[in-house]
Amino acid sequence: MKTIEFNDEMVTKYAKKIFGFAYSKTRNTHQAQELAHDILCSLVDSLRKQSSIADLDGYIYTVSNYTWYKFLRKNKRHWNNLDVDTLYNLQSQQNVETEAENALLIEKLTTEIAYLTELHRKITIMFYYDNKTSSKIAKLLDISHSTIRWHLTEIKKKLKEGIEMRTTVYEPKRLWCGHDGYAQDEKMCGLGHNPLVDNIALVCYGKELTIEEISRTLQVAAFYIEPLIKDLTHLDYLRVVKKNKYSTNFFIRTENFSMAEAKYKFHNIKPCAEKIIKMFRTYQNELKQIGFVGSDLDTDFLLWAFIPMALQVLYSQSLVHVLKQNKTTVDTPTRKDGSQHWVCAGLRNDAYDINRFTAEEVDFKEKSNGNGIKSNNREDGDTTLCSLQYESYATIKMGIYWREFDDIAILHGIKRIASIIRNNETPNDYDKEVIASFAKHGYAKIENGMPKLLIPFLFADEWQKYDNLWQKIHRDIGQNIFVSFIEGFAAEMQKEIPAFISEAERNYIKYEAYPQYAVLYWLADNGLLRYPSDEEAKRLCTIVMCK
Repeated sequence: MKTIEFNDEMVTKYAKKIFGFAYSKTRNTHQAQELAHDILCSLVDSLRKQSSIADLDGYIYTVSNYTWYKFLRKNKRHWNNLDVDTLYNLQSQQNVETEAENALLIEKLTTEIAYLTELHRKITIMFYYDNKTSSKIAKLLDISHSTIRWHLTEIKKKLKEGIEMRTTVYEPKRLWCGHDGYAQDEKMCGLGHNPLVDNIALVCYGKELTIEEISRTLQVAAFYIEPLIKDLTHLDYLRVVKKNKYSTNFFIRTENFSMAEAKYKFHNIKPCAEKIIKMFRTYQNELKQIGFVGSDLDTDFLLWAFIPMALQVLYSQSLVHVLKQNKTTVDTPTRKDGSQHWVCAGLRNDAYDINRFTAEEVDFKEKSNGNGIKSNNREDGDTTLCSLQYESYATIKMGIYWREFDDIAILHGIKRIASIIRNNETPNDYDKEVIASFAKHGYAKIENGMPKLLIPFLFADEWQKYDNLWQKIHRDIGQNIFVSFIEGFAAEMQKEIPAFISEAERNYIKYEAYPQYAVLYWLADNGLLRYPSDEEAKRLCTIVMCK
């Protein structure tokens, strides 16, 4: 058995600390030197008997304390001002190594008890600390006597295994987390918000663990873990396996996975992107001639709004075709609180394999993965007020996030500004307040005393004209433009998804190609669509219309 040696490096690291400890006890330089010498000798001797120590600092402190007590026993006739706690410890005649080992054993046992589940903690405390008989415990807990005896046997086995186990130090990590679909609990039981919840999900990812095993791995008392596991299993974020084990029930993205997605998009989006921009360039003059509010804005800026709207339709149609062709369905999970959503989660501050990806692929990864797509529809009399927003790389780079148009009052405000512009009205004081609120977010401004909307807005008649134009663009592009792209993406991502992920979620992940951002930024990087200015980035990829 290989033992630990107190070498020169350890002497250099701990000598001053040990002398400081000795002087704090003796308040005498000569006696401190003698005590420090005794501590070093005790450490050299005791470390020879150890093959591994999880907490060396704690072990050295424990040995130092017991050597101090031994030093006191040897010199107690010279001491006449000892406190009560010290006198208590002078009674021991054990050698310092045995006392240190016993102290560490008691500390380890206390920790192991904390890792037990609630029922086993109760039985342990009643039996070993409160000195209650097994029959008395059975009555108090309303459990049969034979079952209590069985639990006691299991507890002894768990404690023995835990004490003998060589534990490794767990390095906590963090998750980012969101959802795809409707989630009643926006905080997702703490996923992405609570570090302990994150790490419960991480230690159970691809594994089946009991509460005791989760607790021991995280080195956190089971008392703090049990309610969190209850919440996570309620919403099926953890699934119960073999009655008392838990396994994480959603996919956790790594940086390598995200990079693999971006790499595929970088090398395969070109044919789709070129065809789409060619058709929009062909019809861009007709688009501006519709005369909607904002049609006087820069042409390329308008394409940053109209192309995403087209991409939503084209991608959706292609995905339906692929799923039907492969006889695959992707049904969003229904949770016990009535919500329906997938968990979208990944490791924060994760690193990718630098040997797998080029600098160009790394750069494209940031551009091809925007922060989300929001579409809102609100009834407004005979029409429906709709908005579409992409939070893209250029917007995120500016440190700006949407003012989401998910409230009918916000959409009415935009519509009111558009009406003033269309009808050439003079804004009243209330209108001016509305205009100012949108100007603050970069969506409007005052020019020569009149409002100017800085995003496209289409009234119902203008929407109808656009829809007629879109039918021509759509016909020329083709409704299945992304079919080959999605199928290739699924084949590549299949290799990156762990084998333990369920088939339903596997299908959701591998067909989640989302080429929208990739199209926009491939076009921009290749000079086919002008990059937005910093000012334009504040309101990029945003459009509102009355249908």
